[in-house]
Amino acid sequence: FRYKKRFLMTIIGIMGCTALIVTGFGIRDSIRAIMPDQYEKVFNYDLQINLKADLDKKLKQVFINSLTIDDKIEKLSETYMSSISAINENVEENVQIIVPNNNTDFNTLINLTDVKSKNNLSLPEDGVLLTDKAAQLLGIEAGDTITLKDTDENETNVKVTNIVENYVYHYIYMSKSMYENLYGKSFDSNVILTKDFNLDNETEDNFVKDLMNMPEVASVTRISTAMNMMNDTMKSLNYVVVILIVSAGLLAFVVLYNLSNVNISERIRELATIKVLGFYNKEVFNYITKETRILTVIGIFFGLFGGYFLSMYAVKTCELDMMMFNYEISKMCFIYGIIITIMFA
Repeated sequence: FRYKKRFLMTIIGIMGCTALIVTGFGIRDSIRAIMPDQYEKVFNYDLQINLKADLDKKLKQVFINSLTIDDKIEKLSETYMSSISAINENVEENVQIIVPNNNTDFNTLINLTDVKSKNNLSLPEDGVLLTDKAAQLLGIEAGDTITLKDTDENETNVKVTNIVENYVYHYIYMSKSMYENLYGKSFDSNVILTKDFNLDNETEDNFVKDLMNMPEVASVTRISTAMNMMNDTMKSLNYVVVILIVSAGLLAFVVLYNLSNVNISERIRELATIKVLGFYNKEVFNYITKETRILTVIGIFFGLFGGYFLSMYAVKTCELDMMMFNYEISKMCFIYGIIITIMFA
């Protein structure tokens, strides 16, 4: 029984060490993937040009035409964006409605991907597309109906035809014809999404400054700036990983050190006997540590499974309502867990 207890404690200690390491790297990878997934996988535009309210339609069209022929811009999409509330029974979430003027241009700048089938979608004429996290919070599935409430407290019911991938904030995508039929008013764009010809930072800076000086423009949002700000924030996650790794190392060290001392003290007569029989120090060392090595391998094996579930729990626990984390753990997280645990052991 005494030996079984020591074996069990060794396996649990090593399992905890490996699990903590895998969790640290898993959390880091899950949160790091948010920005590339959102601004490379979903959003493919570089600038969001917000037009001034009550802008004359002729002046607006002249401005859009000037952007169309600008040699810095590769693609653009004229869209309407507005904040509304999505309601399902007693649950209400703030969402951003996006309505493009032209579906073809829009689909080149924003990828609408079904969360289950992973197929690219087009805007439906008889419903809307709702982003994944908003659907989860509202308890909505494809085919359900939700209520949309605008800033004037007007409510309309719409069918959610598909749930699409998204990782930051909540969006509802709606076709132009659907919008006009639903609200009974003609389409009027207020945002221009543009993709440039791979401009360097200095050229893009100057281009944004020129846009801000134009009377039609209220503000300009650069996707690269948003990504850089988020990436700087994510660097602090490295401290979390370091803390978890140090904690895991201390756990492995304390467990193996104490249990090895117990092992030696329990077998002191046996060890003295084999020394008398002529065993060298290295042979005695290998004789003692063979048991620890085997138990370490077993502990690492169980720790990989424990780390996977622990990291999934940690990611889901710290996930915000406005963000969707990536729940996939890369193979390198498990490889790091194995290597670092072996080093500590």
